[in-house]
Amino acid sequence: MSDDGDDGGGDDGFGVGTAVALGVGGIVGGGIYAAIGIVVAAAGILTWFAYSLATVVVLCCAYSYVKLNDATDSNGGSVTYIEELTGRSTTAGVVGWTLVVGYIGTMAMYAYAFGMYGQMLIGFEYVWGLPIRQFLSVGILAIFIGLNLLGAGSSAAVERYLVFVQAGIIAVFGLIGLWYGAANFQLRTGFAELGLNPVIAASVGFVSFEGWQLLFYDQEQFDDPDETLAKGVFISIPIAAAIYILVGFVITTLLPEEVIAAQPEPALLYGGLLISKWLALAVGLAGLISTASAINSTLFSEAIFAKNLIGDDILPHEMGDPDADAAPKRTVIVIGVLTAAFAVLGSLEAVVEFASLAFIVVFGTMCALALTVRDSDDVDVNPIPPLLGAIGSAAFFVMLTWYLYSQLPAVFWLVVVIAVAVFTVEALYFKRETLSEGVRTVEKRI
Repeated sequence: MSDDGDDGGGDDGFGVGTAVALGVGGIVGGGIYAAIGIVVAAAGILTWFAYSLATVVVLCCAYSYVKLNDATDSNGGSVTYIEELTGRSTTAGVVGWTLVVGYIGTMAMYAYAFGMYGQMLIGFEYVWGLPIRQFLSVGILAIFIGLNLLGAGSSAAVERYLVFVQAGIIAVFGLIGLWYGAANFQLRTGFAELGLNPVIAASVGFVSFEGWQLLFYDQEQFDDPDETLAKGVFISIPIAAAIYILVGFVITTLLPEEVIAAQPEPALLYGGLLISKWLALAVGLAGLISTASAINSTLFSEAIFAKNLIGDDILPHEMGDPDADAAPKRTVIVIGVLTAAFAVLGSLEAVVEFASLAFIVVFGTMCALALTVRDSDDVDVNPIPPLLGAIGSAAFFVMLTWYLYSQLPAVFWLVVVIAVAVFTVEALYFKRETLSEGVRTVEKRI
C-alpha cells in the first residue's frame, strides 16, 4: 500500500505527510465549501474570530483523543476508548449511535453543498421540472454508494493528492481576496462588534473541524500509528484553521452585510465576490471536487466504523455483516439512503447544526474521559487541554442550543425530534439485547 516513502513512511504504511494531507482534506473539504456560510451568517465580520475560538477548543479535543489513543490498546476512536477505559458499554453505545447519526448529517451537508455548487455552475434551478440541487445531491450519493458496493472505497493515496485541489484553490482565493481588499482599503477586523455572536458562530460551525478524527478509525494504514497520528492531527488542524480564518476574513470584509445575511450558501458567497470570473469558476469546480471527495471518504470511514459497532453489538446485525472484508454492503446502503433523505428534506442550516451538536457532545465527552486518565501510569496527560476542551464544548452546546431555540425554532424542534427518535430506537435496541441475554442465560440454566 505504500507510495509514501517520501514523507517518512516505511514499506508497509503511510507516514506523516499522508496523515496531514488526509487531516487537512477531511477538515477543509467539508467546512470551507459547505458550512462556512452558516458561520458567516451568525458571526458576520467576526467570522475569523469565531474560527479562532473553535480552533482552540478543537485542538484541546484533539489532544484528548491523542492521549486516549496512547492510553488504550484498541483502535477505533471514541467508542473503544470508553469501552476500554470505563467498561460502560451503554455509554459507549450512546456515543456510537450519536457519531453514526452525526456523520450522516455531515455527509448530507456535503451532498447539499455539492448540489448548490453544481446549480451555481449550471446556472439554473430546474431540469425538466425537477429541482437541480436535490437531483445533484442524490446523484452524487448514488455514485459513491455504487462505488463502495463495488469495493472501490476511499483511497488514502488519491485523497492525499486531492488536498492540493481542495485546500490549494481556496487558499489562493483567500490570498487574492486579501490582496484585493488591501489594495482597495476594504479590510477591517470588526473588533468594535465583539460580543456573543462569534461564540455562537463557533458552535454553529463546529462540524467544520470534525474530519481529523476519522484518522483514528483505520490506524493500521499508518507506520508507527501513535506518533504519526499525533503529528498528523496537530499539523493538519492549524493548517486548516489558517485557511478558515483567512477565507472568513476575506469574505466578510469584501461583501456587504446585507449580501452576507441573505446568502448563507457558500457557493453564493464565493460567487458574490466576483473578484474574477475565472477564480469564481475555479472555486466552484473545487467545491464540487472537495465536497464529492468528502462524501466518498466519510461514507467509507463511517461504513467501517459502523461495521466495528455491529461487531460489538452496539448496532444491530441487520445493518450489515461485521465479518465482511471491507465495508458491508447493507451498511453502505442504509447509511447512503438516510444521508440522501437528510440532503433532500433538510435545510443546510438544519443538517449543519444537527451535526455540530453531535460532534460537540462527543468531543466534549472525550475531553472529560481524558481527564479521568490523567493520573494513569501508562500515559502522561496535562489536564489543562482536556479541561479547556470540556468547558469549551459545554459552552458551545449551551450556546448552540439557545441559538437554535431563540433564532431558528423550526430547526431546534427538528433536531429535538431527530435526537428523540435516535435515542428511542437505541434504547429499544439495547433493551432487546438485554432481554435476549437474559433469555439465553435462563435457557442455559434449564
